[in-house]
Amino acid sequence: MLKNKRQGHADPVKIFVLSVTVSALIYFIIYAIIGNGRFADIFFKRCADFFMDFFNSVRDASQGSAVYTERHVIYPPMANLIYLIFSRFTPNAYNDTDFTDRFEWHEYASPMMLTVIISTAFAIIFCFIVYSRLEHPSRYLRFAFAFFAFFSAPLLYMTERGNMMIFCMISLMIYAFTYGSKSRLHREIGLLCLAFAFSIKLYPVVFGWLLISDKRYKDAIRCAVYGLLMLIIPSFFFGGPVCFVHLFNNIFNFSAGTDSTLSTILNYIGASAAGKSVFTAAVYVWVMICGICFAVSPFITDDKWKTWTLGLATILCVPSLTSNYGWAFFIIPIIMICNKQNRRRSNMLYVIFMTIPFIFLPFRINYYVTPTTVAVYVMTAVLSVYSVADTVMMTVKRLRQRKIAESN
Repeated sequence: MLKNKRQGHADPVKIFVLSVTVSALIYFIIYAIIGNGRFADIFFKRCADFFMDFFNSVRDASQGSAVYTERHVIYPPMANLIYLIFSRFTPNAYNDTDFTDRFEWHEYASPMMLTVIISTAFAIIFCFIVYSRLEHPSRYLRFAFAFFAFFSAPLLYMTERGNMMIFCMISLMIYAFTYGSKSRLHREIGLLCLAFAFSIKLYPVVFGWLLISDKRYKDAIRCAVYGLLMLIIPSFFFGGPVCFVHLFNNIFNFSAGTDSTLSTILNYIGASAAGKSVFTAAVYVWVMICGICFAVSPFITDDKWKTWTLGLATILCVPSLTSNYGWAFFIIPIIMICNKQNRRRSNMLYVIFMTIPFIFLPFRINYYVTPTTVAVYVMTAVLSVYSVADTVMMTVKRLRQRKIAESN
């Protein structure tokens, strides 16, 4: 029955698997010819800063309350608590190094082993979730999808950085795929995972809107309580709730003293100060429009994947949140589309837009920018525009239908 309903339509599973597979093969051939370790072109600074999102944070968190007062970290307490735990598995001699000696982790055996364990565990957990939640009649395609979902450009980039996004991604996936579960236990685990994702990255809180829009108010309240507890309790490892004062000061100082990637791009192309101000303001206006459409989306469509797509697109439209590894979250709506029994051709455009940054794009534009980075920025713009336009059209259609129903 499942096969028959899906016959005659493009299979998004095959589209994703073939796109990543073919691009990976081409990438492999190109760099086998070039040699000299150039295959690392796809990663941040060609891996010159390998796993340092992880080890920098481990060193900082190991300092206790000084993580906020001296190291001026902008991560919430839960994220620092996780790094503090990991610091118990790295040598004190490394934990106490200053910033200039941060690359010395590879001189110790335990940190090297830690990178292997964390990367392997992430790969296994991620692939298991994808394989188990993907509904497809072919076991081989399910396995291929899970395999190439991990061995894709954004996921490998995320793994190479060792970023806290790894934990946030797993948590959001569990929340998304247990959201409509018939099991009360599974739904509760999903709420805990959303709260956990919020406690380490904050912005995943937007997906709590799904609970409110579906009138699951008790679930939303419990999730909010879980989230607050996961914010407050870890703070006692870093001096208590007063650490939030230091945290917000650090965030403000960091934002004021550091150019975003968008600002860097505008500087690179020689934009004037006035031009940068106007363009940046326009970007944030667009973020607000996307956010409004995201808020409206659950009320005008039963396709949860459209709401997830809009939410993720809105997040990535924020200049400071646009990143290669951030695109990895789109694996959630892609799987949701793959699981739909009745697919419209127009939905395949979503699949194509979301799949493009997952493919391997060879070479580099310069030391800091890769073609994948450009693809992420371009497809963030394209996908957000397409999603907003789709939402507007669905809203107009709903209003017309309601008007006709009232007139009858």
